[in-house]
Order: sequence, then C-alpha cells, then structure tokens
Amino acid sequence: METTGTREEQTMMLCRILAMPVKHWFFILALVLIFMALCVVVFAGEPGAPDCDLQIGLAATLNLSQKQCESLRQLTDRFYDDAAPVRNKIIEKRLELKDLSRVLKTDPYVIDKKGKELSALEEELSRRARQTEQDQKKFLTSEQLNKMKNTTSSRNLLSSGNRGYGTR
Repeated sequence: METTGTREEQTMMLCRILAMPVKHWFFILALVLIFMALCVVVFAGEPGAPDCDLQIGLAATLNLSQKQCESLRQLTDRFYDDAAPVRNKIIEKRLELKDLSRVLKTDPYVIDKKGKELSALEEELSRRARQTEQDQKKFLTSEQLNKMKNTTSSRNLLSSGNRGYGTR
C-alpha cells in the first residue's frame, strides 16, 4: 500500500484544510445543508392521504370526493392500526392450537379452550371490521350507498386488496 506522501506532508495538508478561512467552512456547510434539503424534498413523496386515487377502484365507481376518500382512508388505517394487536393474538393462538394438536397426549379440554379463545378473538376482529365499515358508510351519500350495494367489491370501502391476507 503506497501513500501519496510522507507522514509530514499528510500532516501539513491536514493543517491547511483545518486552517481554511471561516467563509470556506460556511460555504461547505451551506452545500451540505442544501444537499440534505433536496434529499428531503425528493424522497419525501407526495403530501396528502395515501392511496386516494379517485380514478380507480371503488372510489371511482362511487365517484368519491377527495375529502370523502381521505376520511375513508383514515378510518381504514385506524382500523388496521387498532386491530393489529388482535391480529397478533390470533396468530399466537393459532400457533398454540397447532402445537397443542400435534402433541398426542394433550387434553381435549385444553385444545377446546384454546379454540374458544381463538374464536373469541376472531369475533372481536370481525366486530371491529363491521364497526369500521359502518363508520365509513356515514361519509357516503344515499346515492353512493345505493351504487355500493350493486357492486361486488363493497366489502371494504377502500381496501387496497393486498394489505395482508386476512385471518385465515
């Protein structure tokens, strides 16, 4: 490994860099800050509610306004966030039930108890989903509700269709 200069030359170069006038340091600092600001602007994405594309899906079919779309999206996002602990518990109970069913000498009463706990959690998740759907319908006009009854994809008003795979 070759060095570009002796140790003394490297020390002198470092001293020259550190001895630069203050205005040069301010210039370098300004360049770094401008670069960081541009990165924030470029990588921040669009402001506004995500997935409120009024040109496709049920939003287009029902002719939703931007405000309706954003309100429905907020309710959907809140549902997913609030239901996450319940979904996690469902996954845990399913794994526990699967493990119990693999053991040959497990008491059937224990398996049945885990099954009932799992059913209760799934019912809670289903209840929350129905409540969210009812809350979402409050933002729709009667004409939009009638249109929704005639569509096949009215299960969840703004579900992207690929956000999770459900509970089964």
